[in-house]
Amino acid sequence: MAATKSANHGAQKQRPIFAQSFFPVQVAVFEHPNEGRPNFSVRLTRSFRRDEQSEWETTEYLSVQDLLPASRLLTAAYDAIQQRQEEVYRERQHDRTDQRGRQF
Repeated sequence: MAATKSANHGAQKQRPIFAQSFFPVQVAVFEHPNEGRPNFSVRLTRSFRRDEQSEWETTEYLSVQDLLPASRLLTAAYDAIQQRQEEVYRERQHDRTDQRGRQF
């Protein structure tokens, strides 16, 4: 799990394990440990500007033209999570095999 220190009081800011964008829609996947097993959360946002002079903002609300890019991004996020879960499963299987080999 990736983390970086933020400027405010040395608090840890978590980095996503997967991020992708089809402008203006972005997705990020975060991994959280939960009793030795990974737990995942997904953040889907859309960037927008209120006018040409305003700063970029983000929202979780999508418009009709955002739906197809969002669905493709969510599919990619799902695939990334599945790949990570398979990695964790293989690591556990390898650890169990190592432990059994040492017992005998």
